Amino acid sequence: MTGIILKLFATWTELQAVKDGTSTMMIAYTADKKPKEAFYEIIVALEGCEVTDKEVRVNVSMIKRDANELGEMVGKAIGAELEKVFKQLE
Repeated sequence: MTGIILKLFATWTELQAVKDGTSTMMIAYTADKKPKEAFYEIIVALEGCEVTDKEVRVNVSMIKRDANELGEMVGKAIGAELEKVFKQLE
């Protein structure tokens, strides 16, 4: 991951479609291109986005997948460290 994050704005309709599972892509806008109804601020990683001239398409399924992979890696790392500590306590 690049570590680059984008501050975008989305409409209530887009947020609801992602929340209820109707859509895995969300249309969001930069501050200078947003329509008046897009006032919900979201922060997303660059890797989960496709940037076009007027909008940003946020691939929610990619972000969820990456978050799950990261969670798995962190869980394994914490588990390995706990294993070391428990062995020292024996």
